[in-house]
Amino acid sequence: MRILLAEDEPMFRKGLAKMIAGLGTGWEVCGEAENGEEAERLVEQLRPDLIITDIRMPLMDGLELLERVKAAHPDIAVIVITGYQDFHYAQSALRSGALDLLVKPCSKQDICLVLEKAGAVVAKKHEERCRESRQRTQRQENALRELFLRLPCSPETAAALQREICGSKLILLHIADYFPAHKEYLKKDMPLLQFAVLNITGELAEVHGAMGFLLIIETGRFALFVKEIEGEQELLLRGAIAGNLWNYLGLRVELHEAVAISSLEQLPDRYEELLAARRNGEGAPGAPSWEASREGLPLPDGTISRVKQQLLAAQLASLLQSGETEEIKGFLAQLTEAVCASGRDEWKMEALSLAFALRETARRHLEAEHDPRSVTARLGQLHECRGIAELREWLAEETRHFLDAMAEWQRKYGRSSVAAAIRYMEEHYAEQLTLAEVADHAHLSPAYFSHLFKKETGRSFVAFLIEIRMEKAKQLLSTTGLNVTEVAGIVGYDLPNYFAKLFKQFSGLTPKEYRKQQQDAAGRI
Repeated sequence: MRILLAEDEPMFRKGLAKMIAGLGTGWEVCGEAENGEEAERLVEQLRPDLIITDIRMPLMDGLELLERVKAAHPDIAVIVITGYQDFHYAQSALRSGALDLLVKPCSKQDICLVLEKAGAVVAKKHEERCRESRQRTQRQENALRELFLRLPCSPETAAALQREICGSKLILLHIADYFPAHKEYLKKDMPLLQFAVLNITGELAEVHGAMGFLLIIETGRFALFVKEIEGEQELLLRGAIAGNLWNYLGLRVELHEAVAISSLEQLPDRYEELLAARRNGEGAPGAPSWEASREGLPLPDGTISRVKQQLLAAQLASLLQSGETEEIKGFLAQLTEAVCASGRDEWKMEALSLAFALRETARRHLEAEHDPRSVTARLGQLHECRGIAELREWLAEETRHFLDAMAEWQRKYGRSSVAAAIRYMEEHYAEQLTLAEVADHAHLSPAYFSHLFKKETGRSFVAFLIEIRMEKAKQLLSTTGLNVTEVAGIVGYDLPNYFAKLFKQFSGLTPKEYRKQQQDAAGRI
């Protein structure tokens, strides 16, 4: 979790940052600002989870910063620092949405208490966002299923789907038989098979550049909505889905040619046309009818597991951005325990949800290769697990593969990316550089870049940029006759007074005092 410090007293700010770093609370100072205006700019660049701000600062005070942040980013928590003399004034900060107050001087215990409180609030908001996302996805999938089956659907949800789905192409899939003679699948394997079909199909759609939306309509019947897919690309995708499901699961799938969807009213018509075609014998020779294949079978819905997998993948991606390896390991250990604690009828599905989430995250964020053969082999090994001990071994292997991919990615984009970023900063220091811009140049997310930069250099991005600018300013003051305003502009500062203040903090002298010192030293040589 990430903190932005806004405090105009450098010694207090540095001391607070050092104290937070040494507490081991899981909080990281991702940026520092000496006034509200600078802090507001950094909020947009860094998107911290928490801001700790002094209430009295130049240019924009802490109360105005609080109000602006809460208006633009209501989920960011804010803690206000105040002196005893401002305590009554600071009460208005609580009314404006501040989470808590810190009164100077702050002890370690004070900091620990507010960070613990902030951590609980941030975690709760994250859980709420995840729950809302999961519920929204479930509502959308249920509504689409209702539309396919001509069941009543909420007008509000239908309107949202109209905007999202229309303009896509629809490919309908049918698994002809979940119990082929060459496989020893049992009825209890249906949920795992449905879930595997969902994931393999979704992954192949993404690999073929056809990002879309996938759901189970009924047992054995799937709808895949894709965008930006034409001709040969569609044929390749359909062939890949059919080939992979046959080769790795032993399931024969029929995929029907994609049709453009301009209105939700088309969905039940297309679905019923397909049902009618199968009843009239237009399906694959020897394949059982869809109605026959449903007899006596449960109607397993892989939607819940699929949504859980997507939620886990989103949480893992968020942790990857933070770069905290130990936090990621701890999260994976918690997930492993949760899977093992689930009921015996559920733990294989829970394990598969986690495994697919790890593979999806590794492929999307760690440049891991798409490997359906490996997925199928691991699915077979999971199927053979007979108890919790074997399940733990299976999960340990999945997490090890993920952590190995993460370690390799971090080695690849570690020091070399920071070195490239530093070169870019040295070449463009006079411009209005932002962390996001430099992170993009290093091909990293701003959050992960911020963590990695501080880990490699020992300084925040902002502090390092100031250091580069101040060293350049020293050269100009020593070797040219440019006045302070001109030097400030050359090194990237529009406000000479602000530049002069930073320069004195950095060197201990004002720009004029530094120039005179250098001139006196040169005269003595």
